[in-house]
Amino acid sequence: SDGFVVKKEDLASFFEEKLSTLGLSYKEQEEFIIYWLPELDSNDYTFIRFMTKEEINEEMPLEITPTPKNIIRVWMQYKKVDSTYQVPEQTLASPSREGYTLVEWGGTEIK
Repeated sequence: SDGFVVKKEDLASFFEEKLSTLGLSYKEQEEFIIYWLPELDSNDYTFIRFMTKEEINEEMPLEITPTPKNIIRVWMQYKKVDSTYQVPEQTLASPSREGYTLVEWGGTEIK
């Protein structure tokens, strides 16, 4: 549906920009990038889509006590594509991050 097609050499800067928009701190972005960059480095081009808050909550519901004031869940879906793969650019929402905030990130390869 929507997402991003990212060249291998642009992955780090892409993640820095998009993860910041999605509410991750610098340290959280760094951990995400350190984990995922080696996984995606073999792809010349990667399709990336971040699941919406609603999609994540439906697929992977959470029950947390005490309830956080804010919950930031970043879940990346990705697959190897070629340079001709076209997709409308995804619009990302920036969450609030004040007070007790839970942060979760991860990803899934699309087969």
